[in-house]
Amino acid sequence: MNQRVGLIHNKLFDSNGYVINITPSKVIIVDPGNPDTIDLKTWLSENNKTVIAVFLTHEHADHCAGVTELHKIQPFQLFCSQACATNIGNCKQNFSFYIESISPFEIKIPARIVNDGAKIDLEGTDFTFIATPGHSPGSVCIFTNDTVFTGDTLLNNTKTPLTFPHSNRKDYANSIQKIKTLLNPGMTIYPGHGEAFVVDEAFLQQFGI
Repeated sequence: MNQRVGLIHNKLFDSNGYVINITPSKVIIVDPGNPDTIDLKTWLSENNKTVIAVFLTHEHADHCAGVTELHKIQPFQLFCSQACATNIGNCKQNFSFYIESISPFEIKIPARIVNDGAKIDLEGTDFTFIATPGHSPGSVCIFTNDTVFTGDTLLNNTKTPLTFPHSNRKDYANSIQKIKTLLNPGMTIYPGHGEAFVVDEAFLQQFGI
C-alpha cells in the first residue's frame, strides 16, 4: 500500500476518509466524514500538518460531514463535482436530514468544480478526476499515480448501493464502463468503505476487462 496515504475512520456508517501526505508538512484530506473532527484536528496539530485541499468523492453525509468544522480551523480549497457542490449545500440531498445520529447540515464553502477528466497539480502531485455518477449524481473517482480513491463507486467485495433516491443504475453502468478502461493490475484502490485493495486480474474480470 502507498505509504503516503493514511486512513481516517469516519464513525458515521464506518466510512473511510484519507490523508494524502503531499509534503512533510502539507496534506490533502479525502472525504472527511466525521461530524466531530477533534481527532483529526489533534493529529494535524501534533504533527504540524497543514490541510491544503479537501477532495470529496461524493455528496453523502458520511463522506462530507466534517468539512465545515475542519475549514474553521484550517481554511482549504474544496474540490468536487458540480453536482456534489450543489448537493452538499442541501441537507436532504446530502441525506443528513434523515440521519438521526447527527444534526442536519448544509455546506456553504465555495468549491472548485472539477469536471470529468479534470487534471490538477498540487505541490507537484498530479490528480485526475473522473466523473462516475450512479451511486450519487456527484460521484467521482480520483486517480493519482497508481492510486485511485473511488468513494462508493468501487468497493472491496461489496456491491455499490444503488438504492438512494438519486441513485441511477444506468449512469452507474456507464461509469463502470468508463473507469474500467483506466484500471490496471497493481493499482491500489482506496474505497469509501472497507479495506483498500490492489487491482488484480480477478478483480478486472468482474468487469470484463
